[in-house]
Order: sequence, then structure tokens, then C-alpha cells
Amino acid sequence: MRMNNLYSRILIFVVILFFKLPVSSQDKDNPWLLSFGLNFVDFYPTNISGMISENGSPTKFGDQFFNGDHYNYVIAPSKISLGRYINESLTGELSISINKIDKLGSIKLNEDVSYFAVDANLLYNINKIVGNTKSFEPYALIGLGFNTKGNNVKNSIQFKNAPSLNGGLGMKFWLIKNLGVKVQSAYKHFFGDGSFPHFQHSISIMYKFGGDDEDNDGIFNQKDKCPEIFGLEEFDGCPDTDGDGIQDLNDKCPMVYGVKSLNGCPDTDGDGVTDKLDKCLYKRGSLKNYGCPDTDNDGIIDIKDACPALAGPITNRGCPEPDTDGDGVIDKLDKCKYEIGNKANNGCPGSEIKKELEAKFTKITSDILFISGTDRFKLKYDKQLNEISELMKKHEDLKFQIQGFTDDIGAKEYNRVLSLKRVNRILGYLVSKGVNQLNIQVKGFGEENPIAPNTTSEGRAKNRRVEIKIVN
Repeated sequence: MRMNNLYSRILIFVVILFFKLPVSSQDKDNPWLLSFGLNFVDFYPTNISGMISENGSPTKFGDQFFNGDHYNYVIAPSKISLGRYINESLTGELSISINKIDKLGSIKLNEDVSYFAVDANLLYNINKIVGNTKSFEPYALIGLGFNTKGNNVKNSIQFKNAPSLNGGLGMKFWLIKNLGVKVQSAYKHFFGDGSFPHFQHSISIMYKFGGDDEDNDGIFNQKDKCPEIFGLEEFDGCPDTDGDGIQDLNDKCPMVYGVKSLNGCPDTDGDGVTDKLDKCLYKRGSLKNYGCPDTDNDGIIDIKDACPALAGPITNRGCPEPDTDGDGVIDKLDKCKYEIGNKANNGCPGSEIKKELEAKFTKITSDILFISGTDRFKLKYDKQLNEISELMKKHEDLKFQIQGFTDDIGAKEYNRVLSLKRVNRILGYLVSKGVNQLNIQVKGFGEENPIAPNTTSEGRAKNRRVEIKIVN
């Protein structure tokens, strides 16, 4: 009964291992396997000639294989084995075991006798046939052994020493990387009387060792691409000093955490330019601008651009060139700076019809004068304004710009505002006469572009004027 309890505990332990533990078989990295544990010798199920069961009937081979009451054992380490990896299929193993024999199957001896065995077995990995079982490593064994058993005159049965032919099955369970448990059952057959064939079961703790790991990183030298430097398994034993997921061999900045796209170098602002080359470390830019931004895309980086939000040439510090008349031709290229024109005509109006129409406007507006310092007309100019409105309605496909000017009396900014008031007075009148306001722009130039000297009252009066230009 005591043996059955022990056997039940071992069986439960094996079942738990089967479902819980990952396989980590012996391999060429750890070619040696040392194991020690308990062994159990059972003569009962071997069909020894003349053996009878408890009920008096002859035994058959395999009878009561799992009946622990027939087992001979000692409660102490009684088996030690040393295995050597040969290849993925085969392992060679030499084992020594001791025991005490107090029963030969159902026959109880008068006195215990000693048991000593030396076995040399070849273990075949069954996973090579059935596929990786993941949870454990089953194996089959075959080999030779030599058994000696003591004798005592008080016993009616005497034993002989003899070599054995071994065969059996076993399983290895790995608890951690190098440590595991081995369960084995081997049948030992003897040729000749008095040697008594038997089963020898064992359960052992096993430890694999012998791998060469010079840098102690857990990766053996034959698989370690950097065998002299502590490294990581994911990089085959090579280091990743800065921990950025890029091994030092491929990391251009191995001491600083970086990004994979830049071969392990850092990019603080995430603009794709390494910090080493980035002249604007905390602002996103572009590689062509050495990591600095150019908001208006005028080719001048923001820190050197006087107008970073408006595109302009480098000759004007990145600011747009002035275009006084707003015709799209900058002043320095515009030969008609105060007249709406086109690029093909260097900023001057190009159409003859438009020229004639503008000439009419010029003639009509030349008679319209304002009182100095105000936006009030000197006289009543309904006739002139009505004539202007009719021309504009007749040419409703055109866009017009009403420009206002003043003399140079007063502050410059005041005169600009005053000129704008004057053209708005004209605009209001024209709109009241049915001119489409969407066709008219207004612009006040103040005292700019005088048409007469401001040194005389007559000249200043002429400069207090409006002009009408055709925009398109």
C-alpha cells in the first residue's frame, strides 16, 4: 500500500508536467546530461517461469505492471546517469544504479540482497517521428547492461550475475532552461537461469551542461555572432547598447537611443533629419534645409526670413516685392507703376480699346476736383459722374480700379486715408447709378505720384484728384 501511494504521487507529478512545461530538449549547445534519482526493480510482470500470482495462477507477461506493491526500492538517490548528445535523434547514456531486493514478484525473500547495475543505452528521440510534442520529449531506448545481485543462504532463491539486453521507453520534462525531470521504464532481459529478467523504472532530476558561452549572455559561442560581447538573443548574441531595437553592428549611433529609419540615430523633432545634422533641433523641417522649416516655401528658412508666412525673394529678405497698382507686376519691373497693366506689357495696359477707355476716364476725371483737406467736391460734378457710370455699365465685362490722390499738405498717412475717402465717395455715387460694385476696386495713394508741382495752389488742386484704371 505504501508503494502504491508513492507511485500515485509520481504519476500525478508527471501528468502536471505534461500539461504545464515547455520542451527544451538536450542539444549540441549543452551536449552533456547528468541525472540522478530513484530506481524501482519489478520482477512480477516479466513472466518468469514458475512464478505464480497471489491467487495461485501462473503470471503472464505484463501482469500488474503498475502494481507498486511488487516494486523493490530504497528511499535514497539510487541511480545516476551521464548522457552525451550525438545528434538530433540520438543520445548515448551510461547509468549506474543500486537497490535492495526483498521480493521476487509475489515471492517474499527471507533476507534482502543487494542489487547493482551498469547500463549503456542509446536513446532515440521519438519527436523525430511524431513531430515536436512541445510539452515533453518522449524517447525509446535500447542497450546493454551488467547486473549483479547479492545472495543470502537464508533465501531459497539464489541470483546469478549476468549481462542484460535492455529496451524501454522514457520521457523528459524540462522545468527551466537546463533543469528537468526524466521518467523511464526499461525491460532487462537475461539469457540463462538465475538472472531473472525484470523491469527497472526510474524517476530522476536531470541537468544539461557543457555549452561554451564566453560572454555569459546565454547564447552559446557556436550560435553567438558576437561571442566576446554580452548581447541579446534576438540579435544572435550581439549587443544593442542604447536599447533602441537596432543592434550596434547596424547602429550608426550605438550609444544614443534612435530610430530605425535613421539607422539608430536620434531625431528629436521627428522631421527625418538626425539631430547631428539638424540646425533646428526642436522644429520640424526638411533635409534640404538641414532640419529647419520654410513655412512659405520661398527657399529661405524661417529663422532667416523677415516674412516667414509670405513668400518673397532673398533680395528682399524673404518678403514679397511691392506691387503698388496690384497688377501682378512688382514695382521694380513695372513701367506703369500706378496703372493696372499686364506682365506682357511690363505692367502697362496693352489693349488699344482699354487705352481709349482709360483716356476718356482721364479726361472726365481731370475736371473733378476736391476741396483741400476734405472729400467734398469743389463743384457739382453730376454730369461727369453720370458719364463715367454709363461707360462702366457699357463695359460691364471689365474690372475697374478707382485711384485717389492728394496734395502733400498734411501727414502722409492722413493723406492716404483722405484719398481713400475720396474714391469711396465716387464709388458710392456710381453704385447708386446702377454700376456693379463687384466690378470696381478702390485704392488710395495719398500724396504719391503727383501730376503737378505741390508748390503752387494750382498744382496742389490738380493733385487732389481721382483716376480710373482698367484692371483686366
